[in-house]
Amino acid sequence: MKTKMTLLALAAGAALALSGCGTDDAQKAADRLQQQGQAIQQRGRALQDKARELQQEVRDGKITAQQAARELSRDANGIQRDAVRAADDVIDSAQQNGNVPDEAKDAMNDAQRQLDELNR
Repeated sequence: MKTKMTLLALAAGAALALSGCGTDDAQKAADRLQQQGQAIQQRGRALQDKARELQQEVRDGKITAQQAARELSRDANGIQRDAVRAADDVIDSAQQNGNVPDEAKDAMNDAQRQLDELNR
C-alpha cells in the first residue's frame, strides 16, 4: 500500500507542476487527483477501522483469521487499484500538456514506469 501511495504522491507532484502551467485542463487534472487522493485516504481509514472490527470478530470466534485476512486483502487490493488508476490518469493528463517542464516530465515518466511495474 505504501508503494501505491508513493506513486500517488509522485503523481500529485506532477499534477502540481502541471497546474502551475496555467491551463484549465491542468487545474482540472490537479483538482481531480486531489479529490481522488482524499477519497483513497478515506477508504484507507475505513479499512483500518474494518481491520479492528475483524480483529475483534476473530477474537470472539465469529470468523477465522484466514477469513479476516482474505476480506482485508480484497478491500486493500481495491484501494490499491484505485490509487494506481488515479496516478495513471493524472500522469496521462499531464503528459498530454505541452507546457510541462522537463523535470516534471522526468518525474512523470519515472512514476509511469513504476506503475507499469506494479500492473504486471
